[in-house]
Amino acid sequence: MRSLSLIFILVFIGCQTKKDLDFTFYKWNIRESYYLKFNSSDTLYFINTYPFEEQTSYTILASTEREMIQNILDSISFPIDKIDFDSSVNDGVTYAFNLKDKKHSRKLKIHGHAGPNQFWEFGKSLEDIKNNHKFTEIKKEFNLTEIDSMVINKLNFVKKNNGH
Repeated sequence: MRSLSLIFILVFIGCQTKKDLDFTFYKWNIRESYYLKFNSSDTLYFINTYPFEEQTSYTILASTEREMIQNILDSISFPIDKIDFDSSVNDGVTYAFNLKDKKHSRKLKIHGHAGPNQFWEFGKSLEDIKNNHKFTEIKKEFNLTEIDSMVINKLNFVKKNNGH
């Protein structure tokens, strides 16, 4: 009976310490466009959207990489105020960050070296992790609607008048 109680306590403590979060990183520039998905496990998903066709793959992170990402997510401070940038600037790099947990959803989009340095450094470290891994293609889809609403400009079509 004691061993059963001990097992129950260990399982309960293990469930309490697991973080329930969903993190999506987006990078866009003229040469590439992709998402990285992380959810506190050892798996990193790569959704390549360049040029136009989505392709999903994954890799297994080293424990040091997983811990580094988790530590940054635990300590990084998302700005309270929305950071705007000139939407007429089309060149440069865009990063978007979307962090959701049970209580909060925090978002940030930065472009052209404007915005908090800690997010530029975090984005660069995520790029380095991606570039140092070989990814395996899988058939898995993710709902990217929330982050897409931040990064994809909506096109407004104008109806053409015939003859006028």
